[in-house]
Amino acid sequence: MNTDVYEAKDGWLFLTGGLAALYGDNASGLPDAKLKDWVALIETRAERLENMGIQYVHMPAPEKLTIYDNKLQDPVVNWPLCPTLRLDQLLQRSRYAHVCLDIIPALRAARDERQLYGKTDSHWNAEGAFVAYRLLCERIGLNPDLDLLSRQHVDYHAAFDLGSKLNPPVGEWFKLYNFAKNATRYYRNSIAQYLESVTDKPATFGGSHVAFKNANPSAANKKILVFGDSFCSQGIESLTAMLAETARQVEFIWCYDLDWAYIKRTRPDVVIYEMAERAMAYVPKDDFSLRWLFWKRGLPVKWLQWKARLQVGARTGRAAPA
Repeated sequence: MNTDVYEAKDGWLFLTGGLAALYGDNASGLPDAKLKDWVALIETRAERLENMGIQYVHMPAPEKLTIYDNKLQDPVVNWPLCPTLRLDQLLQRSRYAHVCLDIIPALRAARDERQLYGKTDSHWNAEGAFVAYRLLCERIGLNPDLDLLSRQHVDYHAAFDLGSKLNPPVGEWFKLYNFAKNATRYYRNSIAQYLESVTDKPATFGGSHVAFKNANPSAANKKILVFGDSFCSQGIESLTAMLAETARQVEFIWCYDLDWAYIKRTRPDVVIYEMAERAMAYVPKDDFSLRWLFWKRGLPVKWLQWKARLQVGARTGRAAPA
């Protein structure tokens, strides 16, 4: 039995390890004092970006516990006291309350119409990401492509992050989309390349950086910079790719801290900040540097890639490709 995974109704699995401490009034894992630090951080970011002429959107990605409490057999958490809604309540008196995008009501309203999260995954699926995409488009003034979920896809079976924790592992079928019809992903750094080639548990996640461009006349003339995690992600099947089909330029950086130097250099029209609710116990310092992270994580990743090529070469008896 895995104590981090809660087995609910109809094969639904939920990540629970440590998460209960984030829900509730002044919860031990996320006390009000830390939420007030979040308020101060959001205000600082919003004001600084406002002075630069950049729109800021702060969008927490809800836990599956927050959306699908109707699948639980026990009251694991009190969802109205989830991190996002507790933060929203504290932000109500702030002049920057408008920068926060609460997507919980829309997800809960749609949860019975179609499946929005994987049964055996802690993340939303393409349908759930599409709900977030439509709300983001509305917030930043884009016309959403309502036909995205009619795009090319393959039916794929896999054991996701929760199902793989069980013994034996439990998998499920899902739709793997390719949203990049008009957009082209023209850049990915070494960490992004590593994440898309590794078959075992990755040695790192943070620092992945990709960039899309879209020359289609229908694309809005906006440059969007996304700081986030696996709920947005970097691939052609992701929420990031949905945005790239809608705007002229979209970049994604896998990090919870903002890189102010990079923002100044690239001058986006919009900065979107996405963070999984489970991670909100961490309050960012915004001292992140893409250049510094390359030396810290990018070079070790290059070593892992080179080592893997050597192993392939040893098995095949051929020289490893450069």
